[in-house]
Amino acid sequence: MSQDTTMIPLSLLTSAFGVGLQYDSQNQMIELSYNGKVIKLSAGSKQAWVNSSPVTLTASPEVKSGKTMVPLTLLTQVMGLQAIVDAKTKDVSIVGSRQEEIAAAGVSLDSDLGKTMIGDSYYGWSMKYPTGFVNDPKQPYARLISKDSGGWVYEERAYQSRDRIFYVTLVIYDEADFRNPAKYSGYKDLLDSFTLSYPKGSSTVKDLSTVEGNFRWYTQEDMGLKLKVPANWQNSYNQAFTQFSSADGRQWIKVKITSKEEGLTLEDWAKRHEQMYRDQINESYLKVDSAPASTMVAGVPAIEQKFSSSDGAFWYSEHDFFFFKGNYKVYVEIAYDPEATEQEKKELVQTIKQSLTVNQSAMNPAMGEIADDDLVDQDQMATIKFAEQKFSISIPEHWKEIRGDGITKTYEFLGGNAMILAGPGKIAAVRKEVEQSIKENSSSYAYLIKENKPITVAGANGYKLYVVGNNDWARFEKTIYLLEKGKNMYMIAFTVSEWVKTKALEQRLQKIIDSIQFTDGK
Repeated sequence: MSQDTTMIPLSLLTSAFGVGLQYDSQNQMIELSYNGKVIKLSAGSKQAWVNSSPVTLTASPEVKSGKTMVPLTLLTQVMGLQAIVDAKTKDVSIVGSRQEEIAAAGVSLDSDLGKTMIGDSYYGWSMKYPTGFVNDPKQPYARLISKDSGGWVYEERAYQSRDRIFYVTLVIYDEADFRNPAKYSGYKDLLDSFTLSYPKGSSTVKDLSTVEGNFRWYTQEDMGLKLKVPANWQNSYNQAFTQFSSADGRQWIKVKITSKEEGLTLEDWAKRHEQMYRDQINESYLKVDSAPASTMVAGVPAIEQKFSSSDGAFWYSEHDFFFFKGNYKVYVEIAYDPEATEQEKKELVQTIKQSLTVNQSAMNPAMGEIADDDLVDQDQMATIKFAEQKFSISIPEHWKEIRGDGITKTYEFLGGNAMILAGPGKIAAVRKEVEQSIKENSSSYAYLIKENKPITVAGANGYKLYVVGNNDWARFEKTIYLLEKGKNMYMIAFTVSEWVKTKALEQRLQKIIDSIQFTDGK
């Protein structure tokens, strides 16, 4: 485990799955090729590229004991392999085919009688499969030829049509075939048949599109999940749940399947979920639009409820469904733009609701128990110790650490962050720097100091600064505690967006300050 993510050795991909591997020493980039995809990544960076399109990994590749380690999610999210985690033993099984087997298995299209071409009617392209008449391309394209360490040759082409880019990649296992003019002419004939048009109504074209109207089918086999999602929404790739969102991020679909607790009723679950919202979102930024109502989803009884919430910049309308499938709970969250027409909202909700199915018999039996965020104890604390500074403080266990070194630790939580600093120094100098920083940024963030007073915490004297401001039209506040004990100075700073400032959060932050201990008063 590293960066809260399961990491695996890169060598596993090449040995077990035949993944092509190259290293660009000039740019310090790792290039993987698998099943027609070219994946580029580098150590220390979460940024990666799949066929030149940027994606963000859950963790950055790193070198450990001489081995390059990559996040397991690279296999499942990007390469399409399957990872199964045994809940009891924590063993991870990775299931997939070697690249040679995939290539051999990919000829099923050729068995479609009468089909001489393939294409996508939604995106509007077509090409011959596997061979046929000569068709010189009429549109420009970018062309790249490369070879990996195993001798495989890749010919990649990129075509642009308005705001879309289409990538066509040919992989040839034997370089001699690529260099042979007679054999290459067949490859070129196939590539040249690609065209940015789709012959509607033609019986000779096999339509690969999964789009029906404005929606496409999506299947998550491990969960036995199938539903329609808007055709132009993108999968957000999250281990804990399935999520698709619009380009602006203001509309989304989230489906989460977790284990059902014994004796739990739909009504109790819906109430618990509503209370979680009330604990997390300020009442001025949350509207419970409707009381829970009974309905049917996926052929079983369900509860339906509507919410509206804001992050300070935008309001979001949310339509939620709760239902049980065997031993599992299924939560469906549909968020749409409040400015959308009633017809657009209705079409989105109804299409998802009517298309969604969960087949428990098709679920992966190795999933075991799946935890639910609703059950996470937000007030469960973990103690952080700064041994050299003889200082300890407790923070909520569910907070995510985003930076940690000898004297500074930073954590993220919903709508805010916390920074803890402990090291040698005097409080007067640090206080002066903090006040100067607030003054210098007052015009950018409309800072207003609400409180600046001396305090005593756990026997240490210091100051508390409470500042409010605005960031991108969203109000936030900073609470900064500066303490001094012996030769050391301590700073605990909370930044909280107004939309998450609830009584529960205020009590949680005070609990953190109350937990401060100094193990040596000298």
